[in-house]
Amino acid sequence: MLVAEGRMALGTREVEILGTDIAREPLARARAGSYTQFEIQRGLPMQMLVKYFRKEGTQWQLADAIRAMVGFREWNLLGDLRPLGQFDVVFCRNVLIYFDQGTKARVLEGIARQLAPDGLLYLGGAETVLGITNRLVPSGSDYGVYELAPTRTAARERVSA
Repeated sequence: MLVAEGRMALGTREVEILGTDIAREPLARARAGSYTQFEIQRGLPMQMLVKYFRKEGTQWQLADAIRAMVGFREWNLLGDLRPLGQFDVVFCRNVLIYFDQGTKARVLEGIARQLAPDGLLYLGGAETVLGITNRLVPSGSDYGVYELAPTRTAARERVSA
């Protein structure tokens, strides 16, 4: 919906959105684009509801045009992420809370490898990279947003400049 809203600002930039999950049922629900009243009222602005959803019985159905913008794949975050390609933005919200420190480190390392040099990682409110990996650092003042840590070479170039 945000991509559709910002299409003019994006110009000719190509946008691909990929959703992944290890389980088939959540992927099927996401593909269907059907949400309960409870799910809809958890942060969706009324303007977006009216513009992009229609009521079908007790469910809210997301517009086909928006659903068509997103691809979904069954994927294990503990597996090799390289086949998924490089990402400018990754939302990995409320996933790491289920893992132990070592597993969190593996997942974050995999994401860092696939993140574009100027890419961003968004984590959930109870999640952090601090104390888990040094590959990612907080990005600016936004809580829960991380970017790749500067490489030693880049850091040296900034110091000498």
